[in-house]
Amino acid sequence: MERVYLLHGFMGTAQTHFGDQISHFEEKYEVIPVDLPGHGGNDIEAAESYFEEALGFIISLIKEKGPGYLVGLSLGASLAIHTALKTPGQVKGIVLTGYSPFIPQDLKPLMETQYEYFLNIEENDPNAVQFFSELHGAKWKQTLHYVLHSMTYHYPSISKEDIQSLSVPVLILNGSSERHEADAVSYFKETNEAVLGEVIPNAGHTANMDQPDIYNEMLEDFLN
Repeated sequence: MERVYLLHGFMGTAQTHFGDQISHFEEKYEVIPVDLPGHGGNDIEAAESYFEEALGFIISLIKEKGPGYLVGLSLGASLAIHTALKTPGQVKGIVLTGYSPFIPQDLKPLMETQYEYFLNIEENDPNAVQFFSELHGAKWKQTLHYVLHSMTYHYPSISKEDIQSLSVPVLILNGSSERHEADAVSYFKETNEAVLGEVIPNAGHTANMDQPDIYNEMLEDFLN
């Protein structure tokens, strides 16, 4: 039975971001839903150097439980591809969603606006605060600050050479409504012809949640 690790996005959990995939795949695969440091049921607090710490956590987890496929959304996709670059022998394949290898220059001002919005989320969106508090407990605020700063100002970009050097099977499934993410699918396939990729219609950053049936079918084809 193939092992499949599910790596969620910013301020989510495996269950909130991959609920449709867990229920669809858990009978045929050894599904390992992972809560990242600072999120959900993970007792490890978010560190200031968030991405490096989370990457170390994933690599240790795979060494403990065994090699498998890494299915990542957004932050989780960044972690999946960096794990594949660092420890390819532990990774059977990676699936990337809501992912771009770098932040295009024209999006940087939007990222900074989003950063300011989230820093003041208690004023801007009290409902989100309540949701985060229920999902992550008292650690939510530290997690939000460290992850947000890491992904806004120290985005873990990868180069063309990195994409060309990937030695594990890669599937990138991005939604059609985020232009830079749809462009990222073409960019990956042009840079490394072994990469498989599709743009999922009528889906955004969270394509696996927006169009779960289409996504699950494409993921199943890849795993088989």
